[in-house]
Amino acid sequence: MRSFTVILLSLTLACTQTQELRFTRLTENQSGIDFNNKLSYTEQLNPYTYKNFYNGGGVGIGDINNDGRPDIFFCGNQVSNKLYLNKGGMKFEDITEQAGLMSQNVWSAGVSMVDINGDGLLDIYVCKSGPPGGDKRHNELFINNGDMTFKEQSVQYGLDNEGLSSHAAFFDFDKDGDLDCYLLNNSIKSVGGYDMIKDQRNLPDSLGGNKLLRNDSGYFSDVTTEAGIYASDIGFGLGVTIGDINRDHWPDIYVSNDFFERDYLYINDQKGGFTESIEQYIQEMSLGSMGADFADINNDGLSEIFVTEMLPEQHERLVSKAIFQSWDKHQLMVENGYANQFGRNVLQLNNGNNTFSEIGRYAGVEATDWSWGALIFDMDNDGYKDIFVANGIYKDLLDLDYVNFMSQPGQIKNIIKNKKDAIKSMIDLMPSEPLANYAFHNRGENTFENKAGAWGLTDLTFSSGAAYGDLDNDGDLDLVVNNVNMPSWIYQNNTQELDNLQNHLTIQLKGVGQNSQAIGSKIKVYAGGQIFYQELNPFRGFESTVDTKILFGLGTDKPDSLEIIWPDGYSTLLYDVPVNERLSFDQKEEQKMAERNDTKSTIFKEQTDLLSFTHKEQPYVDFDKDRLLFQMNSSEGPCQCKADVNHDGRADLYVGGASGQSGALFIQDEAGFQKINKPFDQAISSEDLSCAFFDANGDGHLDLYVASGSSEFDVYALGLLDHLFFGDGHGAFKDSHQKLPNKGFESSSVVVPYDFDQDGDMDLFVGGRQRAGYYGVPTNSHLLENDGSGKFTNMTQNRAPLFLKLGMVTDALTTDLDQDGVEELIVVGHWMAPKVFKSHQNQLIDATDQFELGGYAGLYNTIAKGDFNEDGYVDLIFGNQGTNSRYHASTDYPLGLLVNDFDQNGSIDLIVSMFDDKIEYPLVQLKELSMQLPYIKKDYLKFSDFKTATLKDIFGEKLDKGGYHLKVNELRSFMWMNHPKADYHIAELPYQFQLFPIYDFLLEDFNTDGYIDLLAAGNFLRAKPEIGSNMGGHTALGMGNGSDSFKFVMNSKTGISISEEVRSIESLYIKDKQALVFGINNGSNKIFVKNEVN
Repeated sequence: MRSFTVILLSLTLACTQTQELRFTRLTENQSGIDFNNKLSYTEQLNPYTYKNFYNGGGVGIGDINNDGRPDIFFCGNQVSNKLYLNKGGMKFEDITEQAGLMSQNVWSAGVSMVDINGDGLLDIYVCKSGPPGGDKRHNELFINNGDMTFKEQSVQYGLDNEGLSSHAAFFDFDKDGDLDCYLLNNSIKSVGGYDMIKDQRNLPDSLGGNKLLRNDSGYFSDVTTEAGIYASDIGFGLGVTIGDINRDHWPDIYVSNDFFERDYLYINDQKGGFTESIEQYIQEMSLGSMGADFADINNDGLSEIFVTEMLPEQHERLVSKAIFQSWDKHQLMVENGYANQFGRNVLQLNNGNNTFSEIGRYAGVEATDWSWGALIFDMDNDGYKDIFVANGIYKDLLDLDYVNFMSQPGQIKNIIKNKKDAIKSMIDLMPSEPLANYAFHNRGENTFENKAGAWGLTDLTFSSGAAYGDLDNDGDLDLVVNNVNMPSWIYQNNTQELDNLQNHLTIQLKGVGQNSQAIGSKIKVYAGGQIFYQELNPFRGFESTVDTKILFGLGTDKPDSLEIIWPDGYSTLLYDVPVNERLSFDQKEEQKMAERNDTKSTIFKEQTDLLSFTHKEQPYVDFDKDRLLFQMNSSEGPCQCKADVNHDGRADLYVGGASGQSGALFIQDEAGFQKINKPFDQAISSEDLSCAFFDANGDGHLDLYVASGSSEFDVYALGLLDHLFFGDGHGAFKDSHQKLPNKGFESSSVVVPYDFDQDGDMDLFVGGRQRAGYYGVPTNSHLLENDGSGKFTNMTQNRAPLFLKLGMVTDALTTDLDQDGVEELIVVGHWMAPKVFKSHQNQLIDATDQFELGGYAGLYNTIAKGDFNEDGYVDLIFGNQGTNSRYHASTDYPLGLLVNDFDQNGSIDLIVSMFDDKIEYPLVQLKELSMQLPYIKKDYLKFSDFKTATLKDIFGEKLDKGGYHLKVNELRSFMWMNHPKADYHIAELPYQFQLFPIYDFLLEDFNTDGYIDLLAAGNFLRAKPEIGSNMGGHTALGMGNGSDSFKFVMNSKTGISISEEVRSIESLYIKDKQALVFGINNGSNKIFVKNEVN
């Protein structure tokens, strides 16, 4: 009896676990689908002779016989395409042969299921690829005869392209009522045949180029060149996505390009053409872009863009499979017009003002290995769209041990000499490892969690194309995946059985004229204070077509209204919308012209004619000196500071220069600004990082201290000296010629006037940033005592010995935190926790523990103060690296920096480390590490040896011998809330403040409601490709409410959008209008003036 009970319990648990899976993979016997895209290589046809050999094929879902049940089409490479008729109940029948669709030995890639002739029947367009020649090599268009048979008519329609076609997207780009075609072709040339020469994309290629084909009364005419479409042989296109990017009710085009060519974003000019504009919209792109999709992930009515690449997530695969560009090659690409591309997936967050912020690393979706299909849809009907990624490559061409082996001429000669089928033998050596696909669950606030395992998508695969549709019409979206060398998979979605409280709504549209499917329509469902938004453009992901019935998951919300914007710009409105039903709409019943996305009044507007300063960095590369650095430290200016230097009641502005460039003082008068370079040009060799106006010599006039420093200077460079300029009260200054902050030469980062001895004159704190050639070694900061006449003496050793080797300081301020009448000094920096110093008996002592800030070690760039919650005590806000980065850190698993001379050659070695699955590894790749530390080579001859090597394995007892092991456990920017009873706490900022490294804050009451508001700016560009730039911020404004929180205001409403690297912000009044001046690194400053009426 006991055995029976145990068996029964086990069976019950097994059944329960099966039932709880969100997706169930149907067997061939269950579904009737037996498609297997089998591939075998030969000496003549293989990944070497055909670069797209293992790209796989697409999936199409659509109702070919109008019975209300979506059918499935699979593309085969060396096997025939297959069409399966949906018989209901998730049962399918192979009708390929009787439908006239057999295609044995014809290499098909992508499929587009579309009613091309407007007869209400779904036709099938198949893109062909593979080797040239042979029967039916051209793309084929199968016209639906209405009796479940098809007739091939590509020639008659002008769609018989013969090349390496990947996919085709059909859409009405000119709004003439019929569907045109964007044909995505992959270049026929070898990738190695290019040198990243400028302007190659402007040279048309008749064979390999993409094409825009206009539908002229049923015949598709090539209008590629006249419409502004690139058709060159560097367009290795793998994905094409259609959508209204700029919300003008005209369809735009996104093309994802593999290899070195950047992606294309074509904005419809509404005149029959397009303007390629990706660099105006997007700052960071995928390098080897593959699949792409376009959908709204946060229910704000704006669509995001997701593009897949090949970056592995697992550490072992990352260090043995990933190849990153060198900094020099990356710069060459940028300089030659190939944009800022990185080897990772990207998720482009729509800012609502025709700009996007790349947030893939913040969202947790940047690494999914060798990825193809990318689909954004609500997999669990909770109201938030999730992301599915199909990945895997049957032969791992980029395995680093294989690449290394094949790069040895002797090995190749040996294979050619001794093997009959030499090429085939070389391919046999390629590793083959199936991988699980990804199912990213949307957790809200644009973050995702991979739930592939929990949702039943655990199979290890070589997946390529994928599509979704409600195959059983039960109110949730099922998933179909095309695999290489294994059966295709049908995943039945069980959401409606698991979560019957989750609401849904299915919309079926009927168009007019030649666009019977109403392709290009936009649907907005209003529910629970959110906008659930989708566009009907079914050609998505990778080489695939999704069903045209649009299904909305709504969670527990119920819709109150619905709007359909039809392709012609007219709309249909519906109130009292039912839920959990399928609603059908006919375009003939459209009601009124939809509203345009008109520009509304913003808080600020840009003005370019007020003052002009262009910061110009020297072409210095930190990585040439410090090979293992990941980010440069020579691009931290310009500083800005304001003051009324001539007592006329107007604010004047000093802007710091870069090395080789004079800083400038802009004196304001009635006409505008007068630019003054003297005597600041005497410090032209310096890099100005901080400045402060104060009365140094007690004459009643403001003087100017400029702190200088940069990693580009040698240890005895004059450019490291700071400068104190005495002002005469009329706008003229002269250099005091003091050697500041010390008689030696050190890199300064910040200066803070600070009467530490309370004798009535201003002393100075000068923060030390770094030592030349010794990055990571804690640097001295300085306390300079003023004798009252403006002569400063370094009193660090006597009054503030704790400033010695304080760290890599970036910013500081003074304020009275505990209201004892004496200001504290708060200091922040990189690889250090905030430090608080109190003055006690003319000594500065460490009071960090008193204010409970010692546990927040970060990569801080700036600090600011304000009483945010209006309790009478000053709070602090810290600008940190942010969490939209490859770096990850926590208390238990900190980011690390080892600073030591491991090989005893007299030079510092820098090792950045990070935890993966609770194990600490170096971030550096084996090749770069062995170049820095040659002795490593004997321990790790292969990448497979290195892939499991931990930090402890590599350095052993050297980890604890000498040097420094710095750690960071906090990367967020945050507020520290002061309290009269020492009840301190940390308050989070809105997630938009975590999308970029913050370099400066401005605290003001922008909306005049009596509460402090918060403006943040930053970004960082000069990072190695394996880490990538951090350009996700276009500034962030948060409105205060007198508590410990801020409400983010979109850039489209603030009017402030800056895609460059901001290093400083100043607010001043110019001609009685408030103006915000942003100091831009290696660029021209930006000025935004407040609108009188908001």
